[in-house]
Amino acid sequence: MSKLKVFCVTLEPIGEKMAGPAIRCLELAKQLALADFKVTVFTPNLTDSSIDTSVNIISDLPSHNKFYEEAFKHDIFFIQANVLKEYPKLANCEKYLVVDLYDPYLFSVLAQYQNNDYLLNTSYNLMHSILDTHMLACDFSVCANNRQRDYYLGRYCALGRLVPQIYNQDNSFKKLIDIIPFGLPDIEASHDTNVLRGVVPGFFANDTILVWGGGIWDWFDPLTIIKAVGALSHDYPDLKLFFMGKNSPNPQVEIMSMSDKALDLAKSLDVYQKNVFFSDTWIPYAKRGCYLLEADVAVSSHFDLIETRFSFRTRILDYLWANLPILTSAGDDLADLIDSHRAGRALKVESVEDWIDAIKQLMINKDLKEQYAKNSALLKTKFYWSVVSAPLIDYCNNPYKLPKAKPVIKPGLVDRLKSVYIRGGLKGVINKTKVIGQKINPLG
Repeated sequence: MSKLKVFCVTLEPIGEKMAGPAIRCLELAKQLALADFKVTVFTPNLTDSSIDTSVNIISDLPSHNKFYEEAFKHDIFFIQANVLKEYPKLANCEKYLVVDLYDPYLFSVLAQYQNNDYLLNTSYNLMHSILDTHMLACDFSVCANNRQRDYYLGRYCALGRLVPQIYNQDNSFKKLIDIIPFGLPDIEASHDTNVLRGVVPGFFANDTILVWGGGIWDWFDPLTIIKAVGALSHDYPDLKLFFMGKNSPNPQVEIMSMSDKALDLAKSLDVYQKNVFFSDTWIPYAKRGCYLLEADVAVSSHFDLIETRFSFRTRILDYLWANLPILTSAGDDLADLIDSHRAGRALKVESVEDWIDAIKQLMINKDLKEQYAKNSALLKTKFYWSVVSAPLIDYCNNPYKLPKAKPVIKPGLVDRLKSVYIRGGLKGVINKTKVIGQKINPLG
């Protein structure tokens, strides 16, 4: 029996420079192809047609009709949780629909627009509706960790999808939603050319380099790290902090205010282009290993937000891939994992003192730095794409459709009495009837 055809859809740019959603869609598509599925990836923004992949990538579909014509040649759709806004007919056909819920974007919206009530309410309400549409339509869904899964199970329950019929088939509800973390390549990160030391003005062979491996979004806290580096720079002028990207590679994603705040703070502390550096362009996906492997320590910092609790920081996976010691703020799932496996430290949120202490320790204590690096290398084996993609491959091997949502309504009197009879016989019904009668006529 021949394998089914899978159509993977992301609205993010695929090419030399990619953000997390595009990377995830492409890498999972590669794993499906390795499992002998016929896979096509669609993006409306293919920025590099020569990108080396094992799957067919298309973008030149001039109309929605042409898109649907191509899509309906396939058996299974794997889409991210914003795709049905643009292509709603994917939900209204007899194909199998898998939705990727790894990005809990509602919480990002709360952080991004918190200073503008109109934008906040409009964006939140729109994205809330879009998310519901995807969760109601899907036959199967995946998210990134157990915290996210608990959150989405709550949403599914409220939407009427945790129905008894599914429970009878699978009392864990993994047939409805399972876990696929963000992954990393099975091959080792490589360094074939210098990209910072001796190349970028201000970087030297003996510098201690901290790397921030991604964009600067409004729910992140680069300010605390910049303050810590500023405080340490007087005694350690060879300490350098490098931000691999200020803005998104997707031109439709606006520049966020935190990016400007970070730049302004570095300038005000007189560490800009001395100890704190920003890449003006997004680092190419294929070149990220060179930057990471020239670093001594990887960093990520965030605020105490609801977004933090349910996030899955994709940049942390790259840090593990490069076997780097990791310093991060506490509060999210990966921070707990890093701390418990001693691959680095999870630091108190917005604590400049904690960051100063942690950075200083790794500069002075080489044994500690090496131990964190070794543990990072061990931890990464849990996140190879070939490992984490298993639930998607299993579904595509044996796809199914689950019951759709049903409004949860209170049962009528007859149904309730019948339920009482099943549990307690005629005596139970008589007793229940007496209780109901007393409630209707309490004075007798």
